[in-house]
Amino acid sequence: MRARLACDHAGMTAQDALKAGLRDLLGPVARSHGYKGSAPTWRKSSAAGDWAVVNVQSSSWSTSQSLRCVVNLAFAPEPWLRWEREHLAAGMPKSVTASLGLYRERLHPEGTPEGTDGWWELHDVDSARAAAADMIVQLDRDGWPVLESMFTREAMLGRVHDGDLGFIKMKRGDFGVLFACAEALLLMDDGPSDALESRLRYALDNVMARQREHAERFDSWVRAQAASA
Repeated sequence: MRARLACDHAGMTAQDALKAGLRDLLGPVARSHGYKGSAPTWRKSSAAGDWAVVNVQSSSWSTSQSLRCVVNLAFAPEPWLRWEREHLAAGMPKSVTASLGLYRERLHPEGTPEGTDGWWELHDVDSARAAAADMIVQLDRDGWPVLESMFTREAMLGRVHDGDLGFIKMKRGDFGVLFACAEALLLMDDGPSDALESRLRYALDNVMARQREHAERFDSWVRAQAASA
C-alpha cells in the first residue's frame, strides 16, 4: 500500500498536493456549513444578498516544490455590495471575491504569534493534508462562527460599532471615515434617521480633500437609497 501511494503521488507538485488536501478535507467541512464552491474558494449567501467568502490564497513566490498559503475570510453585506456595484460599475467582478468584503480577516497556522502574518508552508501530500487539517481547526474556532454571526444586520452593525472590520481593514481609530460609511450603508434601508445623518455628516467632515468628490457622490447616493426605502 505504501509503495502504491508513493507511486500515485509521484510527480505531484505542491500546488497539486494543496488542491487535493483542500478537496478531501476542507471542502466537505465547508459544505457542511452551507458553503458552495471548490478549492481554493467557498462562498455562502443569504436570501438578503449578503455573502461570506473563505479563500485559501497561495503566495505568488511559491514553486512546484514549496508553497506558502493563508486563509482569507470576508463578509460583504448586501448594502455594501450595492454601493460597490454603483462605484465600480463595469469593474465589478462577476463573483463575490474576498477582496470585496467589508469585513476581511486572515487565519494563520496554530502557534503563529499575535500580530504576525504567518502562512502555512507545505511541499508534499503529507504536509498539505496537515495544513488543511489545521485550517479546519482555525475555521471551526475563528472562521465559520464569526462569518455566520454577520448574516444578521444587528450583529454586523455591532461589529462596526465595536470598531472591528478585521485585520485588513484595521481599526476605527485609523479609518474613521470608512467605519462611518459602513454604518451609513447598513442604516440606509431603514430610511432617513438622525443616526444616518450623523454618520454621513462625519464622513463628509473628515474625508481627505483628494477624496471629497467621491465622498459627495457616496453621500448623495446613500441619501437617495434612504429616501426610497
